[in-house]
Amino acid sequence: MSNVTSIEKAAEKLAKKKPQPPSTPPGDLFDANGKRIIQHKAGHLPAVLDLMEVALSEAPDLNIFRYAGRLARVYQADEPKDKSVKRPAGALMVHPIESAHLVELAGRAAKHQKWDSRLSEYVNTDCPRRITDSFLARGHWSRLPDLVGFIETPTITGDGRVIDAPGYDAASGLFCAFKTIAGYKRPPKKPNMKDAAAAVAKLLGLFKSFPFVADADRSAMLAAVLTSVQRRLLPAAPLMAITAPTPGTGKTLLCESLAVIATARRASVLSLGHDDAEFEKRMGGALAAGDTVISLDNIERPLKGELVCQVLSQQFIRFRPLGGSGMITVPTHSLIVATGNNLSIVGDLKRRVLMIRLDAKTERPEHRAFNNDHLATIAACRGEVITWALTIVQAYLAAGAPKIPGLHGYGGFEQWDCLARRPLVWLDLPDPLVTSEELREQDPDLEAMRLLFSAWQQSFGDRPVTVAEVINEAAAIGQSACEELRDALQLVCAEKANSRRLGFWLRAHRERIVDGLQLKQGAHEGHANVARWKVKRCE
Repeated sequence: MSNVTSIEKAAEKLAKKKPQPPSTPPGDLFDANGKRIIQHKAGHLPAVLDLMEVALSEAPDLNIFRYAGRLARVYQADEPKDKSVKRPAGALMVHPIESAHLVELAGRAAKHQKWDSRLSEYVNTDCPRRITDSFLARGHWSRLPDLVGFIETPTITGDGRVIDAPGYDAASGLFCAFKTIAGYKRPPKKPNMKDAAAAVAKLLGLFKSFPFVADADRSAMLAAVLTSVQRRLLPAAPLMAITAPTPGTGKTLLCESLAVIATARRASVLSLGHDDAEFEKRMGGALAAGDTVISLDNIERPLKGELVCQVLSQQFIRFRPLGGSGMITVPTHSLIVATGNNLSIVGDLKRRVLMIRLDAKTERPEHRAFNNDHLATIAACRGEVITWALTIVQAYLAAGAPKIPGLHGYGGFEQWDCLARRPLVWLDLPDPLVTSEELREQDPDLEAMRLLFSAWQQSFGDRPVTVAEVINEAAAIGQSACEELRDALQLVCAEKANSRRLGFWLRAHRERIVDGLQLKQGAHEGHANVARWKVKRCE
């Protein structure tokens, strides 16, 4: 009797057991409208993640890309709350995708279903958070396209291909965030030098109201315009530095002109902050957001820093974002423009600068009257400006990108040199980098080297001497050569010279050549193993 009861109870328990979902892996399912269905089945996480990646890749309207080692999305932003970066409303940005946001995007890309035991069928649901967490943790999404950056103006590649079709350009990795630009016409495939010269004349006419110091500054301005439409494809480009002796000369207006050409909006303004560390965080944030033009406006202290140098000369940088615990990698292809009165640029940054000088030669340049609104004019004929800029570059490339006799290269900026500088010199315009030579001559470190090397030669010739001998010689009284050496030592040491300060300065400047004189370190001699130094003329 007991056995019968046990069997009946087991049968009753089996009858009450909830129906289980099919154990087969989730496959390709679609609803009546053709939208993908993802069924979240326990034990099949890899297959679910694969289907989710397929669904996201099939929804190009979501603008989801691989960017800087993360998933990101291109979107249009409002004015930010962080006033250290003034980003115009409507500006396009690259937004990293977090897990909570991915729940929404996954729901837009596909229908998600889970098993309902009571109904014994799959029902619609939101994508589970554990799925989005696992998806982001993968760190690599081969089906999603790589995003190099977005552009808001047509641009041109080094082989002469014009990129002007809206949407994602797979060959370059650029997202073309524009539909039509009034006045823009694709330049001819093979324009000639006459076409390029006509384009230069039209561009110069737009900027004729600016008080450029010399023709070389006009050429530098044209190079800045060419850079503004090509920066996203250039692995490196110099800093566009705009300086003037007096406020109100038009520095910011010229910077805004470059931004309007590149984006149809004013530039994102980035303040330097109180110290270099704060500035580097702000710069890193602006680059991570994908800002096309970054304006360092009205700089009042000397501009320098390792990060700025890296941003200008490296294709990618790694930094720790504000509030983050890990390092991220971001591209550096933003156009960086710095403005200031008698702008001071020091250190290694000097060789990474394209200088544009303005001088109205009046006490109150802001009182000058203009015939029209310059920015409104630039905005109205933006399409033509882009066409003219591309025509200049296309003509140079169509001619075979000929070498310019006597024109030295620009190390570290070879592609910029080919696509923004050489086309202008090819058209018999002044070298845009001529104005930047002024920075080198104003370099206090260069002046110190020039004075010390000259005084050293007068006092010691080519004879190797120790640091102590140099200081003792400078202490001698009554000889003009010793007085010059003493003044030079005080300049390089920034205070009273001693062996430690001078030795450190010599080690930092060894092998440097100035005015044909080179600082050399000789062998260590004596029981104290003291180094000997000499300044010799280069052969």
